[in-house]
Amino acid sequence: MTVTARVQHVLPAPPEVVYEHWVSANALARFICPAPGRAEVAIDPRPGGTLRIAMTFPEWTSVIEGEYLQLDRPHGLSFSWRTPRGVDSVVSVALEPHGQGETLMTITHSRLPADTRQDYQRGWGNVAEQLIRGLASA
Repeated sequence: MTVTARVQHVLPAPPEVVYEHWVSANALARFICPAPGRAEVAIDPRPGGTLRIAMTFPEWTSVIEGEYLQLDRPHGLSFSWRTPRGVDSVVSVALEPHGQGETLMTITHSRLPADTRQDYQRGWGNVAEQLIRGLASA
């Protein structure tokens, strides 16, 4: 049985700006890895293009690989997410205008093993918070 993790946050920037953070390797590296980790990112943001995210934490390193499935500037994107532990799932990021110059971002991570939902939910929540902080300080 597979499950879905979903997080929603309002971000202090319009969808066009948020989208660019998701398709820039340098920007993505600053928020994609939950603290206290750090990330090295290599991406080719086009349909069928690859992504590789090496997340390094104090005790371990994990490499995520995948490919871009859809890019719909500035409304969102999706990509496959493959982990060394055999998780082969899909991440979708929806970006909707919200308020005055803000974005409602919904991250949906589907096809997850049931016992990992809480970890991914917490992880994506941390990622969203780091993106919020980065956008607020820009």
